[in-house]
Amino acid sequence: MKKIGILLLFLCSMKSFAQLSEEQFIKDSLAILKIKLVRPQLKFDNRINFYGSQPLSITGFDAGVLLSEKLRVTLGYYNMNNSLKNKAYTKNDTAFGTLLHLEYGSLNTELIYKDTRFLSLGMPLEIAAGMNTFRDKNITANEVLGTRSGALIFVNFGLSATFKPMRFLGLKGIVGYRKVAYNQVKDFSFDGLFTSVGLNVDVHAITSEIKMFRLLKKYHHGNTITNAVEILTD
Repeated sequence: MKKIGILLLFLCSMKSFAQLSEEQFIKDSLAILKIKLVRPQLKFDNRINFYGSQPLSITGFDAGVLLSEKLRVTLGYYNMNNSLKNKAYTKNDTAFGTLLHLEYGSLNTELIYKDTRFLSLGMPLEIAAGMNTFRDKNITANEVLGTRSGALIFVNFGLSATFKPMRFLGLKGIVGYRKVAYNQVKDFSFDGLFTSVGLNVDVHAITSEIKMFRLLKKYHHGNTITNAVEILTD
């Protein structure tokens, strides 16, 4: 009888310990999943800006924070190198053209008005300032004939959609309009439409996924492979 009593006491203790462990697991999980006021953000961007009918490619990135899941605020850097088609011509079998180099920084904001597990919609507004440089060139002889440079200040605004196959990784598309506020190079009109396709990384979501994976392992929930797959695709 004594042995049976000890066994029953042991089983009751194990049950109480399991209940406490499960309660602590739920508590720790909720702490990880709690919505944060500030979430670090990073985006790698590839843009197409239209100069008349010519598409001009711009690459860059931005980094900053997402505030209360509603307002994205970042600083960005972008650059562009293109040859302007409307400045290209041939004379006496010699090719001439104008090369454009644009470098600028920006303050990027985005109001997110709809956010679901796999899709978010927003309204980005960007204020940008930088320098554009034009090089008139003899293409055939690879000779620079003249250089013009000037400051440029403009605003981008439009609509965005982000598809999120994983919580920490999204494919973001933007369609918008670019309006120049100041341009020192007077014969270069940069107003026009632009599109953007970028890779959006939620740094906070990455750290949360790692913490949740470790928590599941600590409390022996599931197995390593299953937990990894569910965390990445949930």
